[in-house]
Amino acid sequence: MNGFEYQAAGHMIAEGLVQEGLAVTRAVHDRYAPSRRNPYNEIECGDHYARSMASHGVFVSLCGFECHGPKKHIGFAPKITPENFKAPFIAAEGWGTFSQRIESGKLTAEIEVRHGILPLATLALEHEGRDQASVKQGDTTLPATIKRDGKRILITLAPSVEIIAGEKLTIIVI
Repeated sequence: MNGFEYQAAGHMIAEGLVQEGLAVTRAVHDRYAPSRRNPYNEIECGDHYARSMASHGVFVSLCGFECHGPKKHIGFAPKITPENFKAPFIAAEGWGTFSQRIESGKLTAEIEVRHGILPLATLALEHEGRDQASVKQGDTTLPATIKRDGKRILITLAPSVEIIAGEKLTIIVI
């Protein structure tokens, strides 16, 4: 049952078994090859069930995405190509894109809201650099503090901000 396979694959990736999770996802994809049938109608999707929507969990795990609307928190820890990563995200009140590049030990990340708003008090990223960060909303530098827990860094904005459609938040960690 592919819905269960996608759930297991997403969990594998979340626990660090990235290659194994991707192998399971590829096996499901190959079994329902879009070249042989409607690519949006796996057996448990479309006219049968919606279990195949569990494939979205694989995407969320690969992005290392976390979001808590009431706490105004968002986080990313890409499991694939963290040195050059870009993906969409969906939050409680808006959606947009997250991108990051790592070059010479410097992480540059951008959150761009495309629709709605993104209230933000804390942001989690994964980086092994030092504990120095600058955060900008457009051209305005925001006060921010960093707390490290291994590779994970938690950036706290005080006061919290709202990023509206068309705006970018840029984070540089060195």
